[in-house]
Amino acid sequence: MGALRDEHHNGWLMPSGNYPAAVYDDEWVEQETAPAATAPTKIVSLRPTGFEAARTVGEHIRASIPVVMDLTEMEEAEAKRMVDFASGLIFGTRGGIERIARRVFLLTPADVEVMVIDRPMDDTGFYNQS
Repeated sequence: MGALRDEHHNGWLMPSGNYPAAVYDDEWVEQETAPAATAPTKIVSLRPTGFEAARTVGEHIRASIPVVMDLTEMEEAEAKRMVDFASGLIFGTRGGIERIARRVFLLTPADVEVMVIDRPMDDTGFYNQS
C-alpha cells in the first residue's frame, strides 16, 4: 500500500482503510464497442505471364487479400484482358484499384483503404521529391 507525504508535518500519512471506496458512474463502461477492423496480414504480389493467372487474382481478392499485379511480362492484348477482368472483379466485390506504375496495379478488397498522395500537402513541396 502506498503512502502519502505530509508536507506540513514532515511525516508520512498512511491510508487508514476506514473510508468507502470511490464509485464512479461511467456510462462508457457498460456500452459494447464494435470490434476493431483488422488490417490485412499480407499482400500478394503477382507477375503473371498469361491470362490463366486471373483465377489466382480473383481468389486472393475474394479472400480479402490485396494484390499487386505486375503485367510487365504479359503481351499487350493479354494485359488489357487481365485489366478488364480485374476491373470487373473489383467492381463486383466493391474493392479498389490503383495504378502504381506502367502496367502495375494494386487491387484491394472492400475492407482496405488506400491513401494516395500524389502532390504536395502544402506549398513548401515537402512531399514532392521528384
